[in-house]
Amino acid sequence: MAFLLYGPATRVAPTVFFPTSSSSTSSSSHPSKPINPFFRTTRSLNISPLKVAAPPTQPLTSDQSEKREGEVVEVEDERTSSSSKFSWRDHWYPVSLIEDLDPNRPTPFQLLGRDIVLWKDKSTAEWVAFDDKCPHRLAPLSEGRIDENGYLQCSYHGWSFDKCGSCKRIPQASSEGPEARAIGSPRACATSFPTMVSQGLLFVWPDENGRERASATKPPMLPDDFDNPEFSTVTIQRDLFYGYDTLMENVSDPSHIDFAHHKVTGKRDRAKPLTFKLESSGPWGFAGANDGSPRISAEFVAPCYYMNKIEIDTKLPIFGEQKWKIWICSFNVPMAPGKTRSIVCSARNFFQFTMPGPAWWQQVVPRWHEHWTSNKVYDGDMIVLQGQEKIFLSKTKEGSADVNEVYTKITFTPTQADRFVLAFRNWLRRHGNSQPEWFGISNQGPLPSTVLSKRQMLDRFEQHTLNCSSCKGAYAAFQTMEKLFIGATVVFCATTGIPSEMWIRAILAALALLSSSLAYALHELQKNFVFVDYVHAEID
Repeated sequence: MAFLLYGPATRVAPTVFFPTSSSSTSSSSHPSKPINPFFRTTRSLNISPLKVAAPPTQPLTSDQSEKREGEVVEVEDERTSSSSKFSWRDHWYPVSLIEDLDPNRPTPFQLLGRDIVLWKDKSTAEWVAFDDKCPHRLAPLSEGRIDENGYLQCSYHGWSFDKCGSCKRIPQASSEGPEARAIGSPRACATSFPTMVSQGLLFVWPDENGRERASATKPPMLPDDFDNPEFSTVTIQRDLFYGYDTLMENVSDPSHIDFAHHKVTGKRDRAKPLTFKLESSGPWGFAGANDGSPRISAEFVAPCYYMNKIEIDTKLPIFGEQKWKIWICSFNVPMAPGKTRSIVCSARNFFQFTMPGPAWWQQVVPRWHEHWTSNKVYDGDMIVLQGQEKIFLSKTKEGSADVNEVYTKITFTPTQADRFVLAFRNWLRRHGNSQPEWFGISNQGPLPSTVLSKRQMLDRFEQHTLNCSSCKGAYAAFQTMEKLFIGATVVFCATTGIPSEMWIRAILAALALLSSSLAYALHELQKNFVFVDYVHAEID
């Protein structure tokens, strides 16, 4: 996956919210009622050096390649002590861009297999995260509403909760006796999680018992260039129906850009060797770069943050020598097995006028229009990664082995272009227990990628438009304008024969033709918000 830019990303001082709750019950997944079965629309260890399969530095014959395929190189840990241990639940996870959250209604989300609900407390303007179940009869709170007092109200029996999770109202309880005291019971409280707003993102700490660790931990930060006025920045998020490891492997692989995203962000004839070198690694992640031009620097900050910095030396008429910089920073959030949210924040210091941004001269490019291109990038990877994930799953079932342990046996990665892919697979195997630490996942069904059709995998509307304030608003506006032009067409056609003058009839007929053409154009443009088929073979 490769993006060149997406909507405004604002860096601000982090704001941390630590609501307290008497409840510390664990969560279980709730059944959902989506359009397709995988959408939830309602709702101390001694660390040895990391071993990575190393490509040969000199050209080899095929026999020599096969012989050296299993060789490894060792990269010493530089940022962590030998006693460091990685824990999936001791981290801040970005769950959404703030600009894409509706402050007037609760929003469902899944994090590490746990259903949560996000809502904004009106009295303090703080974003809050609860376990998505009412303590009364376990109905999803994400199906509720923000009541007149600013509390989150369950839609089933009307129980209401403040930002700390304390129950503020039980409509069915009498005003005296034991029922009156039930509102103060710890069992009447909703489970709340620490939250933080930083850099235009809402972060959630997934462990309700980890408030002290959360308060002592900073979230991953975007590079300083995102605050530099010379850079323009954009953002996008989309929910993808393949696993966290599949997406992380994809973003660790710059070499796929020229082929998977031909004529979108790359070109097939620009592909060339990429000699990446791993510079440091450990439980925290890894970092490395290449020596060529353009220079690509990469850093993975566990568990889900990946940064790519691309530097291009160029010379332009009049302007002379220039150093172009592109940042592609992605948060790849594990929602559930086989489902991942991708949040991408990008920045660049050239051609700023061609992208949306805060400056007045950038307002002519709407954010939703940039997302049309961004979604082409997602679509270019989608079916390829779906097929890859299916094969990985079948291979591991055949041998009952972890894909990360047999990765170099079931794949052939002889070039240094795959260095970071191998580094991630090794990190996941050695430090990440080969998969995220899911909450309450048992008797797991088939992964979405194994059962969804191509049409469902490429469904932009469910995966993006419904969760994007810009695209959702633009889609509604397009639908309204289409109806208006259809109505205008009917009116013009109906009145064309009334005037006796031919020139007036001609004008009305022309207006009918124009309005019908505009209605058709708007109908076709709406497909960019819903579904556009992607066939690599048809892109010359």
